[in-house]
Amino acid sequence: MQVLCLAKHWQHHTASGGYDRLARETGAKVLQRTEWSGFLPRALRQLWLKVSEPKAHLMDYGYEDFLAELSLLARSWIQKPDVVHVLYGDEQLDLLLRSRRLLPSPLVASFHLPPARVVDRFERSQKHLTAGINAAVVVSRSQLSDFQSWLGSDKVVYVPHGVDTHTFCPGKDKPQASNLRLLMVGHHMRDWEASHRIIDQCQIRRLPVRIDVVLKKDLWAVFTGCRNIHLQAGISEEELIRLYREADALLIPVVDTTANNAVLEALACGTPVITNSVGGMPDYVDDNCGWLFDKGEVFGIVELVEQLSNNPEIARSRRKSARLKSLDFSWDRVARQMLAIYEAVAEGNSPADAVTATVKNIGVPLASPLA
Repeated sequence: MQVLCLAKHWQHHTASGGYDRLARETGAKVLQRTEWSGFLPRALRQLWLKVSEPKAHLMDYGYEDFLAELSLLARSWIQKPDVVHVLYGDEQLDLLLRSRRLLPSPLVASFHLPPARVVDRFERSQKHLTAGINAAVVVSRSQLSDFQSWLGSDKVVYVPHGVDTHTFCPGKDKPQASNLRLLMVGHHMRDWEASHRIIDQCQIRRLPVRIDVVLKKDLWAVFTGCRNIHLQAGISEEELIRLYREADALLIPVVDTTANNAVLEALACGTPVITNSVGGMPDYVDDNCGWLFDKGEVFGIVELVEQLSNNPEIARSRRKSARLKSLDFSWDRVARQMLAIYEAVAEGNSPADAVTATVKNIGVPLASPLA
């Protein structure tokens, strides 16, 4: 089985994180966009922008993505892969759809954004092109209904996002601290208003809590006026893992979501998660490994923080369940499901049926919960 993946690695993802890891885990060949610098690339980029008139429904699609698709199209004629997989169909997939007849292989695309963010594309802008997708992989069940209505129920399948459960794992002993330790990581679809109010309320109530925030510097202004936080940016993966391990819980208010790298990494380190029951979050977090609140909730979360600060054992009691939950999303398990999809699509069979059969065969995770 020869698979060619079109990949992208976001700067805010860790070295071991991100969905592009899937290509390595499945043994696929990878083609990744290249960021070109210099006068000529800048000039060509500006010319491309004028000629192509990029549309909003293509999200973060740029000149480098166009070149990557063009290169993949040429490479597919040379290598004749059994399957082509675009790992970020939301941001990378355009030319291959518009020139689908020139692609000699079945096309698989993974989609990461909530349906509300891509509805214009599939119901209006590129509705006439979606038949060119042989299989659509979504990373949360909350995406299934809409994508099935757009692409057909036989083409759409849920396969969860994966996490490196070897790199991200619990430490030998969680350090004991006098204050409750909360950690906030990342920026994608975060609920900044709720986050700010939660932090303010913790300060007003004088709760003994330390809140570490890992966030790129150009967003630090979001927390202007918050005195009880420790902002960090550009830290190493090793430092981030240390913060996950030392935290009593990951605090991650969101307005919407499908899969979330920070949640998966925290769970793999044995850190329970405080978040919202929106989008795909219930696929990854349950009452055994964390706490789910309504969207926009503030005071309920603050009351939980107060309970945890008074009785740290509440959070510690969920650490083993957090680690166990993460094993459901180990890259080994995810890759086996994806390989079944590749085989089914290459043979013209239903990808959904293939995944169902594979999940039954995989069964319960075999790894030790504290490995």
